Amino acid sequence: MKQTIFCYLILSVFALSVLSSCSKDDEFNPDNQDSDEVTFDASRKILVAYFSATGTTQRLSEQIISVTGADAFRIEAANPYAVNPYDDSDRIQDESYNDRRPAVATLPDNVEDYDVIFIGSPIWWHNPAMVVCTFLESYNLNGKIIVPFFTYGATTYLQQSIDKIYEVTPQSLHLRTYSGNGGVENWLRNIHIIE
Repeated sequence: MKQTIFCYLILSVFALSVLSSCSKDDEFNPDNQDSDEVTFDASRKILVAYFSATGTTQRLSEQIISVTGADAFRIEAANPYAVNPYDDSDRIQDESYNDRRPAVATLPDNVEDYDVIFIGSPIWWHNPAMVVCTFLESYNLNGKIIVPFFTYGATTYLQQSIDKIYEVTPQSLHLRTYSGNGGVENWLRNIHIIE
């Protein structure tokens, strides 16, 4: 009887550890990011491409641009979203949950000329705005350095959003995302984009 109870106890602990390790809602840990280390190179051409619905992602983009001197491109959907994203909640949820690719209003011709591409987005329904994925998949980004960054009120789904960017840019090098701690300049220094 004691052996049976002990076996059930061991199996229960094992099952709980497996279930907790599979959760997509795990807290984001910036130290656990799959990040290729690069050295600083002042000759790199940098682009900050971002989608911003309410201006929050744009403000973070502007901080990155200010520190790096990067070029900027604002990603916009061909079929614009409502001024208040909550008014488009059904559309956004459908795009995220069904992995749709809404069309981009305009695509620049020269994205492949850049060495480093920062890609910014809010987190919408557990993923980056899907128009960002459309943008990234429109180019051959093999060997490019991709640096995702997100604006969201919590770290829930941050890892899932990072994973989505990695998924659509599998042949790129990926640097650690901005976690909100330590300031933008410190983050850029830690990933060797600035000295």
